[in-house]
Amino acid sequence: MAKLPDRLGPLVLSQQLGLGRQCQVWSAKDTAADRQVAVKIILAGYADDRQQRRQLEHELRVGRELDHPGVIRVDRLVVYDGFPCLVMELFQHPNLRRLVTGGQERLLSRLPVLLAVVADALGHMHSRGWVHRDVKPANVLANKASEVKVIDFAIAAHPPGAIGRLFWQRKQPQGTPSSMSPEQIRGQPPDPRSDIYSLGCMAFELLAGHPPFTGSNTHELLTRHLYTAPPVVEAANSNVSGAASKLLRQMMAKKPADRPSAMADVAVQLRQMRLFDRDPQPPVAEGDAGSN
Repeated sequence: MAKLPDRLGPLVLSQQLGLGRQCQVWSAKDTAADRQVAVKIILAGYADDRQQRRQLEHELRVGRELDHPGVIRVDRLVVYDGFPCLVMELFQHPNLRRLVTGGQERLLSRLPVLLAVVADALGHMHSRGWVHRDVKPANVLANKASEVKVIDFAIAAHPPGAIGRLFWQRKQPQGTPSSMSPEQIRGQPPDPRSDIYSLGCMAFELLAGHPPFTGSNTHELLTRHLYTAPPVVEAANSNVSGAASKLLRQMMAKKPADRPSAMADVAVQLRQMRLFDRDPQPPVAEGDAGSN
């Protein structure tokens, strides 16, 4: 893979934050604005790829329509020295996937606040007419103060209106298999309640230390999302309250109509209930590299 230059226009690259086949994410100093930013860069071999460019344009469009402290801010899309660059707010903290992999018990004391704030952020997206469609631990950044940023709007979509639903043609499913809702798997229209299902899967994983469904292959995993009843989270974490367990089962209901009606309702319930029977004790030393 070709090495990026140290500087792209006014952006002085400092640290690689993420790596994909077609792009990289870096922290950088924006010398024109005198501030630190994050920048997603399409690599040289894909710089002329129309699909990659459309994806960045889509993320810019979605990001510019959002304004919430729990959602990453997207600034601009520019081309510097032949490299398309999506410039964003820098929130240099680990994602929840990394944190739960490092030991799920380290997160437990922060979950009551974290989950409610994520629900707030997703509710804001829904109020602006967007469904995220890829809610998962890897797409939520968090610091020790329980501030979060929902990221990655690559497959976010508008729910169709009544007429659009009538003429909707099933499409290839998009999303992450470990947290895809049944209707996403079936290629049905985007629905805010799909994010509720995915948030339920994410909450289960953070509470239990593993996803609600697994499979020996993708087909088996998706089939379980379609037909297998959600497992009981208390089997993995006996400290989870009965109210929280009930809410997770409702969020992961197979039919959207059986889930909470709106993400705002989920946020309210998360704040009103006790997530645990006994307050988890935070670790003496968390040691989250880069999360101070």
